This record gives sequence, C-alpha cells and structure tokens, in this order.
Amino acid sequence: MCLDERSQAWPAVCISLICLLLSAPAWSQASYTAQIRGVVKDQSGALVPNATVTITNDATGISQISRADDRGLYILTGLRPAVYTIKADATSFRSAEEKNVVLQVAQQTTIDFTLHPLGLITTIDVTTAAPLLDTENAALGTDVTNEYVRDIPLYSRNMFGLVFLAGGVTETTGSGITDNYPTGTNFVSNGQRNATAQITLDGSPISAPEQGEGGNSNVYYQPSVEIVQEFKVQNNSFSAEFGNNGGTIVNMVLRQGGNAFHGSGWWYGQRANFDARDFFNTGEKPDHVRDQYGFALGGPVKKNKTFFFVDFEKVRQQDPFNLEGVVPTALERTGDFSQSPANSNGIYDPCAGNQGSATPCPHNQFPGNKIPAGEIDPIGQAILNLYPMPNVPNATYPDPNWRAVALRISPDWQFDVKLDHQITANHKIGGRYSRYHLHDTAPTIVGDGDFGPEGDGVIFNTNAQNGGAEYNWAISPMMLLTSRFSVDRVHAPGISNNYPTLSDVGLSPDLAANALTRMPTIQVDDSFLSLFDQCCVDTHFAHTLVSYSSGLQWVKGAHSIKFGGEQRVFFNYFWQPDNPTGIFNFSRDVTTSQPNNGLGDNNEGNPFATILLGYPHDASLHLVPAVADKSKETAFFVQDDWKATSKLTLNFGLRYEWSTPYTERFDRLQFNDFSGDTGISIAVDRDQTGTFPQFGQIGEIRGTSLFPSSGRRNAPVDRNNFAPRFGFAYQLASNTVLRGGAGVFYGMNVATNFQYAGPAFAKTANMFFTKDNFAHQFACLGPSPTQPNCPNSSPFPGGLALPPGTKYGALAQWGFSNSSDLDTGTARSSEIYQWNLGIQHLFPGQIVVGIDYSANRSTHLPWGGAGGISTRNRNFLPSSIRNALVAALNPTHDPTITPVSDYLNTDVPNPFQCFFTTSAALTGPWCPASPIFSAADVTDSRYIDPTIPQQLLIEPFPQFDGGFEGLPTLNANSWYHSLQIRFQKRASHYISFEGNYTFSKATDDSSAGRNAWLGNLWLDNPQLLDDLKAEHSIGANDTPHRLTTAIIFDIPVGKDRLIGGAMNPVMDALVGGWSLSTFLTIQSGQPLALFNSAALLADGNQRPNVLCSQLTTGLSYRQAAETGGAVINQDCFGDPGDNIAGDAPRYFSQLRTDGIRNVDASLSKEFTIREGKVLQVRAEMFNAFNHPRFAIPDVGSGDGALGQVTNTAGPFRRMQFGARFQF
Repeated sequence: MCLDERSQAWPAVCISLICLLLSAPAWSQASYTAQIRGVVKDQSGALVPNATVTITNDATGISQISRADDRGLYILTGLRPAVYTIKADATSFRSAEEKNVVLQVAQQTTIDFTLHPLGLITTIDVTTAAPLLDTENAALGTDVTNEYVRDIPLYSRNMFGLVFLAGGVTETTGSGITDNYPTGTNFVSNGQRNATAQITLDGSPISAPEQGEGGNSNVYYQPSVEIVQEFKVQNNSFSAEFGNNGGTIVNMVLRQGGNAFHGSGWWYGQRANFDARDFFNTGEKPDHVRDQYGFALGGPVKKNKTFFFVDFEKVRQQDPFNLEGVVPTALERTGDFSQSPANSNGIYDPCAGNQGSATPCPHNQFPGNKIPAGEIDPIGQAILNLYPMPNVPNATYPDPNWRAVALRISPDWQFDVKLDHQITANHKIGGRYSRYHLHDTAPTIVGDGDFGPEGDGVIFNTNAQNGGAEYNWAISPMMLLTSRFSVDRVHAPGISNNYPTLSDVGLSPDLAANALTRMPTIQVDDSFLSLFDQCCVDTHFAHTLVSYSSGLQWVKGAHSIKFGGEQRVFFNYFWQPDNPTGIFNFSRDVTTSQPNNGLGDNNEGNPFATILLGYPHDASLHLVPAVADKSKETAFFVQDDWKATSKLTLNFGLRYEWSTPYTERFDRLQFNDFSGDTGISIAVDRDQTGTFPQFGQIGEIRGTSLFPSSGRRNAPVDRNNFAPRFGFAYQLASNTVLRGGAGVFYGMNVATNFQYAGPAFAKTANMFFTKDNFAHQFACLGPSPTQPNCPNSSPFPGGLALPPGTKYGALAQWGFSNSSDLDTGTARSSEIYQWNLGIQHLFPGQIVVGIDYSANRSTHLPWGGAGGISTRNRNFLPSSIRNALVAALNPTHDPTITPVSDYLNTDVPNPFQCFFTTSAALTGPWCPASPIFSAADVTDSRYIDPTIPQQLLIEPFPQFDGGFEGLPTLNANSWYHSLQIRFQKRASHYISFEGNYTFSKATDDSSAGRNAWLGNLWLDNPQLLDDLKAEHSIGANDTPHRLTTAIIFDIPVGKDRLIGGAMNPVMDALVGGWSLSTFLTIQSGQPLALFNSAALLADGNQRPNVLCSQLTTGLSYRQAAETGGAVINQDCFGDPGDNIAGDAPRYFSQLRTDGIRNVDASLSKEFTIREGKVLQVRAEMFNAFNHPRFAIPDVGSGDGALGQVTNTAGPFRRMQFGARFQF
C-alpha cells in the first residue's frame, strides 16, 4: 500500500505509520508552534458562521486556511513563529485583514474579526504588532525575540546568556553566568536543580543526559545567535506535551528562508589591549585574543514552495592562564632541606626500605635536615627533577616561588543547513543538519589540573552533529498531524599533550595496565605544586540521542485537542580512567615525627623530601573499562484547550511517562542487594578490643551482588509517573488577563547512564607502601639501591590483581569497596509539583506587565554528595555506635584529642582472613574448607592480612573494605516560592525592553544533583548519613532578589528619526543611526556552606559548631579583599571534636556569596548603503564599569583563613568590537 502513488495522501500515511507504529510509542514533543483562535462577528455583534480565515507567512508566502464553525469560532494551529497577515472572508461581507501579526514561540493568543457589509468598507489594515498577551493558557515563560538575540551584548555571543532574562532563573551557586560545564544548561530555574532543563531547537531536543552522570543534561551543539529567530523559557505549568525535565523548557526556533534572498555577515573581536585588569592582578594584562566571524544566507529554491537557510561561523580564541606554586629549590633537589622554611621544625626519617627489619621505625630527625645521598631513591630523584626551577626571587613560603603563563588555544567552527518544502497545500516537510567542532589545546607545563578549565597539558577534540526532520499533514482544516525525528551525536576524545612517560623516571611498567604509559599523578599537599594532577585527561566519550515523535491536533468546536507522545533512546559510550597510570600521594606527613596518627607539627615534614625518599603516603591505580550504555524515555499525552466562553479558556492535560534505566552492551553492570543473604554467619564480636561488648557479634553477613541475566538487564522501571496538568486564562478586559495553573512534572531519571561499569568489572588497585602505620615500609616505587629489601620491581609486591568480573557471584567485591551505581531498588523519578497564579496587563505604548506567584515543591529528589560521602553508600558507621564511642572515650568533647579515631583505626584480628588465605590467624566454624577467593585476585586487599582496622567490623557490611553502594537515596525534598514581575515593551518610540524581577525563597534537603562537583555544590555532602532530616536548610541556590533587564534604545537622531528627519546623507552618516543597548543584572548573594578543616567524622562531612550569632565581620567583600581581612567571623565557629557532628546548618542564610551588580553595554552605528543593505558597527563592554564580583571566600573553619577573599568570580571588563552587514 505504501508504494501506491495514485493518491497524494499515501506518502503522508506511510511517514506517519513509520513514526507511529514502527518506532513504538513515539508521539509529539516539545512543540514550538503558535496558535491563534478567535470569533468572527458582524457590526452588530452577531456571529458569522462558516467564515474563511486565511493566514499567510509574509516571508514564504505559504498560507493556511481555517473555517469558522456555526458559532463563528475559528482556530489556526501549528503556526511557526514569524510575521503573518491574517484575512477573514464571508459571503456578503467585505474582507477584514490584519497585517504585521508577530507570533512568538508557543504563543496562544486571540484575534477577533468584525466584518462589515459589502459597500461599507473595503479592508482593515492593522500595521501594529500582534497582541502581546497570552490569553489562552497559564504557562509562565519569557519570550526573547530576534531583536534581543541579535542586538543586546552577549558574552562570547552565546545564547546561554539570554536564559537569564527569564523570571526565576539564576546561576548555579559558584558557577557564574558564563556558559560553563555542563554547557547550555548550568543554570537554576524556579528553584529546581541545576542542569536539568530541556533545550529544544525547532521542536527537537538538543540537550541530552550528561555523559557519565545521568541525572543532569547538557548541550554540545548551540546555534549561533545570528541564526536564532527567537526562543522562549517556560518554567511553570506548561502543556502536557512537555516532560522528562526539571520543570523548565527552553524552546528555540531557527530562522528560515523566504521568497527573497536575505543574509548577513559578521565579525566580532576581542583584544587584551582593551581589557581591564582583574582586581587581584597588579602585573601585565593577560594576552587574550578572540575572533568570531561567519555568514548566514537564506532564500528560495522555488518561490512559495522550497526554501533554504545556511550559515557558517568560526571562532579563533587563545586564553592565557597563570600557573604558580611552590617548586623544589636547587638545594632541596640534593636532599638539603636545612634552608626550607616549610619544614622549620625538621624532616624525619621514615626508614625507607626497612621492610625486613624487626624494629619499628623510630622516625628520628635527619641530622641538619639533610637526607644522606645514599638514601635518596633514584626514581624519586627523577620525579623531583621534572619540576621547573624556581623563578620568583626572594619568595618566602607559602608564597609561590615559581610562576608561568600558558596559552590555551581553542579554535572551533560550526555550520547549519536547513531546508523547508511545501509538498502540497496540506503537506509540508523540513529538515536541518548542524555540526560543531572544537579543538582545545593547552601545552604541558607541569600538568596540574588546578590551572585552567581542564588544567594544562590536555587536548580535547569535540565533534557534535545534530539534525532533525519534521513533517506536517493538514488532514483537514481542523486536524493537523506533526511528526518529527532527530539525532544528536557527540564524539569527544581527550588525550595528554606530550606528558613524560613511566620509563622516563624508571617507574614500573605494571602501571601501564590501561595501555597508557604517561606519567601518573604526583600529588603533594599544602602550597606545593603537584605534577600531572588530572583525573580526567584521557576521557573519551560519545553519545547518540535518537528522538522521534508524532502528534495529532484536532479542533472540535471550542476544544483544541492534542494527543500524542514521544520516545527518546540514549546511547552512551564513556571511558574516564581517573588517573589510569596511578595517583601517588607524597604527603609531608610521611616525613613528620608522628606519621602514624597525623598529629605531627604543621611545620614538620616536606612533600619534596617524601618524593626523594620514594615513599608515598598512599597510591592507587584505576583499572576501568569503557562502558556502552543504552536507556529510553517514553511518554504519551493528551491536552485539551477549551474555549469555555469568549473570555475563559481552560487547559486540561494528562501525561504518562516512564524511564527505562540503562543497560550495558556487554552486561558489565552490578545490582547490589542490601538485604541479600550470603548464607554466611560469623560468631565473632564486632568489637575486637574487648572494650565495647554491647556492640554484639557480627552474625549473619548480609549484602550481595547480582549481575545481568535474561530476566534482569536493568534496574526496575518506575511506572507510576502520571502527570495531570490544569490551567486557566480569564480575560478580565481586552488588555487584562488573569491566569493560573498547576501540574505534576517528573525530572530526568538518575539512571539514564553512568560513567563506570560495575565494580567487579573495574578496579581501584591500591598500593600499600605501609601496612602498619609507617612502622615499616611494605612496597617501593621500583628497584632501588637505596631500598634493597623491596620484594620486586613493582609497587604491587604480590602482582597486580585484575578485576574478577562475575567470578564470585553474590560474594563479589569481598575485601574491597563495592561501589556499584545500581541496586535492586526502583530508579524512581523525582516528582515536581508546580502552581502559579498571576495577572497580565497591557499598558499604552505596547508595555506588558505580568505579576505572578510561582511556586513548586519537589519530592523523591536524589540526594547529592561528591566522593565517598554520599547516600549511595549504605556501609557507614551508625550514629548509635559513634555516639557510644564518643560518650565513653571523649565525654567532654575535647577537640584536641582523637580517641575515637584512634579506636576506629586500631588494627584488630581479622575474622575474614580465612576466606582469602590458608594461613589465617583467626579461624572458627565460619571458615570455609578452603579460601573462596583466589590469591591472585586479592593481592591488594587488606583482608589477606591477619589484622584490619576496627572500624570495618562495626559497620553494617564488614565484608567490604569501604563503601557498599547503589542508587542514591531518592527521598530528598525542596520548596520554592516566588513573586515574579515581568515587564516587556515592543519596539516603539525608539525603545524596547524586556526584563524580570524575582523575589524568592528556596529551601531543600539537598541542593546538588547527580553531578555534585559543580560550583559550590561540592559542599552539599551530608554530615550523618543516618540523620538526613538534619540536612534541611536554606538551599544552595537561594536568591532572594534578582533583577535582569535588557534595553535597546535607538537614539532619535538622524534621517527618518525624531530629530533631523530630513538630515542629508553626510550628516546622517556621522550623527544618525546610533543605538544603545544594555543588559543589567542585579542579584543577591547565595548561601555559603562551611566545613571543618580538621574534620574527623568517619563517613561524613563534618561541619563546625556555631558559637555566636554575629557570623559576619561587617566587612564587605571588597573591603576584605583590599585589606586581607575576612567577611566571616572566625570566632563564631569551633571544632566540634573527634567524630562529633557539628551543629552548623548545611547552608547559612546569613552568610552569602558576593552578589551581582553588572552592566553589559553596547554602542552601535548603522550605515544604510542602499535600501535593504545595512552595515552595522558596534563596540561592546562586558562588565562595563569593571565592578569586581568576588569568588566565595575561604570556607574552612579552623584553617586560619576563614572568610578571606582571594579571587574574583566574574570576568573583569572586556571590550568587543564588531561589524555586521545585512541584506
């Protein structure tokens, strides 16, 4: 049937069947089109039935026809944002016509017609813009038209900056308002989590789940501002066709070709000579260069039929970044630390190479603080020689004695090709292909990840492709079918830029287990400079997001009904082998007098001495396979917009969606079962010191692992996601609308993908350089004449154990941490309940003001947490045991002693040793006849030793050395309430503006999403994992006041303007055609969180105690920066003591970041070369008044610098010059 060409309808049927049937439940999503409805009446007010209403796109000449029903009601749907002419015709009446009708993204408005009898009037021409009021729905949003997209100053000409014009939108705390990672989505909207918005382009998604994280989104392809016609931010009570996001949609529409050729070319440039200095920079200005240029062209392939639009843009940019730190002096490289102020109280001999000695190391001070030449390890010497020599004369520790500047070069280019074709009057098809490429290169100086966005020494190549197709079939004047298909593809390999190799310094080839031979991370503490300190240099990822949809819009009387759905399939390849050749921590503690308990004097020891001795504090190597994940999002919806009366429109919607958690192509997943029965019971006291018999026996061992099978390839699916929506719009008067709405939304599921395979398929191979708290050295960096007792040439004396995979079944990961991303529980989606009520009024001068109450409450949010302190971990020290230890060992809460930590770190007999080796010291009836675990698989496990730390035995899952993890706890809550005032003026009388003021409050239990490493969100870690109710506080992104305004002012001087309207061309070229535009942002600071710098809280993020109410010093951020003072009162905070939770809240409402007071400004001049050909030149200033915005102060209580301000958060003033030719 699909091959039958006798009917024009069959191709449409075939396309629709492919979308609707073969693609599973794939229905319409993310509609960007507008809708007009209205009534046709005569002069007396009587309804005119069967009138014909025709709308014509002024650019393309393509028309769409609707017929009024017997009540005179008409509706026009599926209208692309553009400028239109609308005409109404009826028998015995003259035509009525409205021109210059401007429709915006997803706008629903009303235009009524009054027809006059024949002979009385000919036509009605309305040359003003279309109504600004949304009279048909309750969705809150902000439209940003092409005028603002094109003309207001945007940093880096990036679309991301315009999102902040919307009400309720603010930066992610500590991230700034420039477009940083995750690109395109790292903002907060109406109190929701950052990086959860959905971004669509011409109705198709261009945002995808963040690779490796899952619960966030990001955008790799972003269109040039020159080709965006307009976009709309919707963030409360929008239609049921939208979902699977954090409650916010950013809907962008590209320009398209028309019947006339039109195009533009542009160049924008930045040079350091025109930039201001950073507040803290007293030297030369950094050598910043940026050039951005391109062209766009659109026109007809065949008039009134086929149209094209193409563009190309290239950016050439180089940015300097400063490198500085403390490097070893010439004397220190020889082992002479007698002149080193960093270790004024001496360096101590850790007895490197004493593996076979029967006497524990006494840790005596080196005579004269000089390491004898015979004790210097040649590998350590070679590593130390990789450091650059000092180049800052007379530098005194901790000030840096070395500085350098490196240039990051980041050229990129992108292009778009777009075609639109009208097959027949009822069939239209269009398509777009876009591509983006970035080659980001930074030279290797020291390879330290603290410098620049990704550190120095990295090459990133990002290739993004995005394309989509749309098909529209007007089945009848009252029925429209729309089908879409899109693909978003990204490939981004990262490599190191000429790092030294393992063999260059003599390190073991065993460290090349990941088939990489570059230098490992050499990590040192305090102000000393680390080498090659980057977790993510070799990250290599690719993702493909396939989205297909179809939907039917049906007008039945006063009802406009839309139903349909969509499906998105996400494929993710990800390899991020954090420190794939190892990370070696050369802490100064190793060369202190008491390295075994960390109580050595802060002026003892030196990490460079530790390197020379070849004796790391600890080290590990990550064996990580790449993963190939696949997940799906599926949804159905129905939406009914009912024109109940001429003034009242009711919106009813229902959406049903579900997320299918990710599978892995090679089934390298692991589902941890926290209640799983191992069948093993150990009749041994948990407390092996004999001090706390009340802790009872270990008893039954619970906690198992499951692997994929034919019956389980993913976590259970949450199938309860029904999302009803309701809204109303009541037109109180022709210029006033009362609107309100409420709805349920579901956030992006946490299980869309993850960066690692199950822990049984990966491995963190620990290198134990000591096993008895530095009494003896156990392993060495490699063969060394100074350490003859090293058992072999590898830091893995027993050999490098490889991941065992499914070998041990339910007992996987015994003796190691079991940090799986998944468990046997359901991957539940967060629930977002939104509601709003407001009024919108149109004032004279085309000024619209809207006042809205906008609020939401979210439940079942995933708890945040970075690193090991996360609700993913269920193997943590219970508070009941912790409290008993504190009561018995430190009842006075003396912060100067550490008896609880000493107890937890005490080595005690290991009852699990018999599962790992035949030579177990502690045996019993629980022991198997022979070890369960092969010796080759557990060489790096502490469980092969006769003793283990006491803490492991009193945690819930003592078989694991560390965490036992799965999905994060999915029960966090958030609340958001706001008053939002939106004001907008279309261009008239030489001025237009768009802006918002938001007064709000946000509270929550956890502010961070899946990716808690962004901005200040790393401070969001829970304190006690079994007392999460205590985490509730003001939210990290709470922003009480925020005002944003964009203004475009055409100076009324020049030809055809208010002053000098008849000015001659020469004068007009000098003084006419000038315009000013500004982007103003004023914002309150966001809450700060503090941590205890001397934290001692097992499995928790210890906070300080609050000792007084005056938390601030009264100094402003600027005063503190200028004087070296502090904005936080250090005397108000104290150390709660060893393993005692502090009483400080998660975030302080009284302590806030520096606010924003920023003005970006642009001055432009237009030269009209001839009619339709205009050259514009412009000068732009970002942060025009160079008002410094300071970064968060030091937030470590007890570190001696609490509240000090040493960096800026926002960019200093930069100027940009540009030229743009348009025809």
